[in-house]
Amino acid sequence: MATGLLPYTSGRQFLSSIDTAGSQVAESEISATLVSLRKCFETVRRGEIQRVRRRLGNLSPDQENAIDSLSHALIERMLLAPTAMLKNASAGDQAVLVLATVRKIFNLRT
Repeated sequence: MATGLLPYTSGRQFLSSIDTAGSQVAESEISATLVSLRKCFETVRRGEIQRVRRRLGNLSPDQENAIDSLSHALIERMLLAPTAMLKNASAGDQAVLVLATVRKIFNLRT
């Protein structure tokens, strides 16, 4: 009879818990990268809207809303592929490589 302080776990249970912990770390890194990527795109979007506003002059509220909606839609479309790639990477063995590639391409520091 084992009298140690830690409960007995089989090798399979132990490896499963390590896999789960590894997945959670990868998922949190992927989530942080997605947040950083979205912030990066949002910063560019806002900067470009400000730049264009100076040239367009006074805009009506409807025109402002149209520009805002269009720019948000463009950002969402541009983020579809990287988001899908990062989410799919968490299920596979390439999460580290995909994360590093996305971070490097978009110059993200997460």
